[in-house]
Amino acid sequence: MHKFIQLSLSVIFILMILPSYQTEAAESPQTDGVLVKYKETNNEPIKDLIETVDVPKGETTDNLIEELEDQKNVEYAEPNYLFKKMESPNDPAYIDQWHHKTLGTQAAWTKTMGSKETVVAIIDDGIDRNHEDLKGKIDHPYDAVRNRKNIVPAGEHGTHIAGIIAGSANNDLGGTGVAPNIKIMPINVFKGEYADTADIIEAIHYAVQQGADIINMSLGDTRYSEALNKAVQEAYSKGLLIVAAAGNEGDMGKSVQRVYPAAFSHVISVAATDSKDKRTSYSNYHSTVDIAAPGDYILSTLPGDRYGWMSGTSMATPMVAGVAALIWSNEPKLTKYEVEYRLYDSAIDLGTKGKDIYYGNGRVNAKKALEMKTLTRPTVTPISDKDTLIKGKIPSDFKTGTLSIYTNEKTLATVKINGEKTFSATIGKQTAGTTIYTRVVDNAGNKSVPVSVKVEDRTAPTKPTVNSVGDNTTKVTGKAEAGSTVTVKMGSATLGKAKSNSSGKFTVTMTKKQKAGKVLSVTATDKAGNTSSVKQVTVADKTAPSIPSVNTVTTKTTKVTGKAEANSTVYVKASKKVIGSAKATSKGTFSIKIPKQKAGKNLYIYAKDKAKNVSASKKVTVKK
Repeated sequence: MHKFIQLSLSVIFILMILPSYQTEAAESPQTDGVLVKYKETNNEPIKDLIETVDVPKGETTDNLIEELEDQKNVEYAEPNYLFKKMESPNDPAYIDQWHHKTLGTQAAWTKTMGSKETVVAIIDDGIDRNHEDLKGKIDHPYDAVRNRKNIVPAGEHGTHIAGIIAGSANNDLGGTGVAPNIKIMPINVFKGEYADTADIIEAIHYAVQQGADIINMSLGDTRYSEALNKAVQEAYSKGLLIVAAAGNEGDMGKSVQRVYPAAFSHVISVAATDSKDKRTSYSNYHSTVDIAAPGDYILSTLPGDRYGWMSGTSMATPMVAGVAALIWSNEPKLTKYEVEYRLYDSAIDLGTKGKDIYYGNGRVNAKKALEMKTLTRPTVTPISDKDTLIKGKIPSDFKTGTLSIYTNEKTLATVKINGEKTFSATIGKQTAGTTIYTRVVDNAGNKSVPVSVKVEDRTAPTKPTVNSVGDNTTKVTGKAEAGSTVTVKMGSATLGKAKSNSSGKFTVTMTKKQKAGKVLSVTATDKAGNTSSVKQVTVADKTAPSIPSVNTVTTKTTKVTGKAEANSTVYVKASKKVIGSAKATSKGTFSIKIPKQKAGKNLYIYAKDKAKNVSASKKVTVKK
C-alpha cells in the first residue's frame, strides 16, 4: 500500500502524573414557571411590572409563553430559569487548559457534559485505552491496519485527541475533555508516520457500521482521492457528522492548497487559533475552511497516564467534534445538518465580517452553541431565472424576527416578520443554477438551518446560427448555446442531433443528403429542456450539372446542339474563349450558335446551373 498521509504538527511535552476517580454528570437546568413583563403605563418600577406565572398542568412552558405574549398588556414572557453554582471541575490540570475558558465549556456543561449515547470515532494512530482519564469511555475499538477488533496501539497523537474530546471530569485527575461524558471509538490507521487510503476508507466504513455519530480525522494530505471522497460522502449520507483538520502548512507557503479530507464537501474543515483568539501561523487558510478552534499549546492526555501539550489543527479539530457531541447529547433529535449549522451560527466571528478564509464561520463557542435553539425552517416555492419574487411560508411556531434571503456572494433581501404566515420578497432575476438560501432568525438570535433552492433555468437558448447547407453534404454546422442539444428536422421528421461543445460549435450529421430547395428546421434545447425558436435553412444547390452530351461538330457547323441539365446555361469555349452560349430548355436540349471552326479544333462545352455550379467540360474535336 502506498504512503498517503503524514501527520504535521508542532509538539511540546510537559509530563505530569496525577491520581484518579469517576466522572460526575452535570444536571440540565430547570425552570420554575414563566416570567411575565407587563407594558409600562404609569412609570411603575420594573419590579412591579414582572410576575411569575405557573405553567398549568398539561401545558408546556413554550405554549404558555406564546399565549401570554399574545396579550396586549404583555411586553414579553420568558422561562423562569433556575440558576446553579458555576463550579469548576476538580481536575488539577483544568486550570492549565486555556481552551475551556475560550470555548465557554463550563457554561455549556450546565446543560450537559455529554451523553454516553453519543459516540465520536477517532480515526488516528490509536489510544491508550487504559489511561486513567479515558477508562470506561472506549466503544468498539478497531485496528484497521491489522484488522483487529478491541485492540489498538496506544498512539500519542490519538490519545491526546481523545483527551481533548472526552477526558474525564471531576475525578481529581489531569484535565477535562470538552464532552467528558460521551463515548469514543478509537480506530487506528497508522503504520508509523503514515496511513494509506485503503485503511482510512476501511476505518470510515467501520465507524458507520458501529454506529458512531461523529468522525474526527486530525490527518490530511493535498492529494485528492476519489475513493476516499466516496467513503466520506457515504458516511455523511448515513447521518454522520465529519470533522477534519485544515492542515499545518500555513507558514510554509502552502496555505492556499486544499487539504483532504477537510476540503471534501460535507466535511467540517477546522483551522487553529491561539490563546489570544488569533489564527496560528501554521494554520492553513483557504475558502474550504469552515470553522476555527483552539489548537495552540493544548494540554491533554498522553499514553502511560501522562499529560502534555501539543499544537496543530489536529488539536483544534477535536474541539469542534467535542462541542458537536455536546450539542447532540443535549438535543439528540437534531440532524447532522442542524448540528453543523448550530456550530457555525454560534461561532464567534473573527477576522473580516462573515465567513472568511482564515476562520471560516468563526471560532467555535460551546456556551452559545448550547444556549441557542434551532428554529423550524421556512418553506420556499420554486424560483426560476425569469422570476423577480421569491415566496414561501413562515413556520407556524415563528412569531417575530426576520427572514434572511441570500446567496454565497450577497444578501438578496431581509424581511421583517411579525406574525405573518407567508412571505414575498423582491430579489431581482437570478442566474439559472444559483443557489438561494432562506432562513428565519428570531429576536433572540436563534436561527433555522437554511433552506436551499436552486434557481431553475426557464430561459430558452437563443436561436442557433447555421452555416449554409448544401445538397452535397450530410453535415449541418453552426453555433448554439454551449452544451445544448441541436436538432435538425424536416417537417416532423428528425434528421439528426448533436451536442454543442463548450464554445457552442456543433456539427449535426443527417441521415442522408437533402435535395436543394428543401427547408430544414434547426433548434437548440438546453439541459433544463428549454428549446430555442426555430432557425430555418433552405438546402442550397451545391451539386454541379452533369457533363453535357454534344452532337457531332464539323467544319460546316454553326450550331452546337445536345443535352444538358434542364434550364442550365451551356457554354462553348475555343482557345480559352467563350464563342457561344445558350440556355437549355426545360427538357435539357440546347442549340448554341458559333462561328464555323477549322477541322481539328478542340471545343469545350460545359453547363452552369442557376446556383452557378459549373459542370466539367465536354471536349469535342471539329471534324471535316
